Amino acid sequence: MTVRQKISLLITAAGFLSSLVFSCIILWEMIEQPFRIIDSELETAAQRAVHIVLGREKNGGSNPDAPLNVGDDRYWLKIYDQNTGQLIYRSHLATLIDIPKPTSGSSATISVIIPRGKIHLGQDRRNEVTFRIRDSKIVFNAKTFLVRVGRPMEKLEEEIWDIVIGVVSGLAFSVLLLMAISYFVAGYILKPVRIINDQARDITEKHLDLRIPVSGDRDEFNALAQTLNQVFDRLQHAFLRQKRLLADASHELKTPLTMMRLALAEICPVNDVNPPGPQAESLALLTEQVLRMERLVKNILDLSSLEIEGTTTKEPIDVVKMLTSLIVDYRFLADTRNIQIQARLPRQLIVRGNAEKLNRAFSNILDNAIKYNVDDGRIEILGDESGLDLTITVTNSGPGVAEAEIHKVFDQFYRVEKSRSLQHGGSGLGLAIVKRIVELHDGKVQFESQQGAWTRVTVYLPLSRETTSS
Repeated sequence: MTVRQKISLLITAAGFLSSLVFSCIILWEMIEQPFRIIDSELETAAQRAVHIVLGREKNGGSNPDAPLNVGDDRYWLKIYDQNTGQLIYRSHLATLIDIPKPTSGSSATISVIIPRGKIHLGQDRRNEVTFRIRDSKIVFNAKTFLVRVGRPMEKLEEEIWDIVIGVVSGLAFSVLLLMAISYFVAGYILKPVRIINDQARDITEKHLDLRIPVSGDRDEFNALAQTLNQVFDRLQHAFLRQKRLLADASHELKTPLTMMRLALAEICPVNDVNPPGPQAESLALLTEQVLRMERLVKNILDLSSLEIEGTTTKEPIDVVKMLTSLIVDYRFLADTRNIQIQARLPRQLIVRGNAEKLNRAFSNILDNAIKYNVDDGRIEILGDESGLDLTITVTNSGPGVAEAEIHKVFDQFYRVEKSRSLQHGGSGLGLAIVKRIVELHDGKVQFESQQGAWTRVTVYLPLSRETTSS
């Protein structure tokens, strides 16, 4: 779950809880208010009924079933003399329906089953009618009366359910609306974080000089950006120190290695067919390792200088002419293993770049194509221009590389087969140097291979504008 979703859920939950409490309070008041009004109405009806009954007794009337002008068709009403317990009056509705007695001096809501054929009071499908009953004592003219009065409230109950449904529906709609608003608000709040994240993603080992812009606002996001910039400053400083240390160490190693090689050459001259002494084999092995160390130090020094460089000088270069010269140089090495080199290149391919660096890159590619090939194999070199780019493809018939290892071939000091690489004097830096040189020329390099069949290295470089315009 993303932070935006978490913030949205928290805001929605807080809003829902506050809305729920507020809705419950309002709903409670809306439900209780009609009951208070009905209770007040029942109390008034009871007092009027007692007053009318007493007036009728003075006039000589004593029939408890004689109707009173207090809404007999609407009220269920019974009046008792508390002292004698005699029924003084009952309404027409009370003669038809018997309602249980509520707790004395209180109001209650009672459901009664009444058949529709007996009287129609808005019953539901189960012939159930809800009454609001109030039982109270009324003292009038030194006499105490027990009055039980009630009225059906089916319509009120339906209205209450409508209110409940309306409140619940409104609450659900408000939650959905709050969720949408909170998601938008969370996105707006987290927008600086997304911007910082995108800008930080662009700061790679090749662009350590980039920084996250900081505005003048004094908030947490600017504090985060300043902290990240400080981290990138320290990272860039450590990265450059590491590269300079590697370059300086490689540079310092060149002189002692050269002195060691010259000393070994004096001890074991090249033109000496029968070197004296039993240590000839050890001296030859030592000479070979010193030469390998010299090549390794040179590669490390070259790669370090390439990684420190941000750009390179560029001038028009004919890649076809460069490749043709390299093919002539490496054909002698290929002939020793009977490897055929086939080249299909156009008449001219002009790019803007550094001739020395590009020559080094293509030299490394051809050197690998020969070293990691099979005897009696072949190498195919293709050149093409498509759109604004030129493509140089070098394919050999070597043993290939496993698919799981392909993404590692441009890593520093990575060797697919260490024993075979050591046999050929490989250091695992050749393709890393190629990739860095191509990147300095705003191009890209691609490695493809099928184990046991072939290996292909493809270099893409932007064509010179002079060539494309012509």
